[in-house]
Amino acid sequence: MRKDWILDIAIGISAIFIFAVMLLFLPTVLPAAFGYVAAFLIFVLYLTLMGLFVVKRFVGETPQKKVKN
Repeated sequence: MRKDWILDIAIGISAIFIFAVMLLFLPTVLPAAFGYVAAFLIFVLYLTLMGLFVVKRFVGETPQKKVKN
């Protein structure tokens, strides 16, 4: 039984948590509009980086080519 989905679920839950914290925190530090945009960009950046991490770690950077003799 494959358990690859567990890492995907963990990344998704942590991304939602980070997004919620940033939505609450950043508008108090920055002007409201910039805080919401920054929270969204951090959320997208986090998901992108985690997606690249999963692909490089579990799928591999490049597929292996067969060498003909």
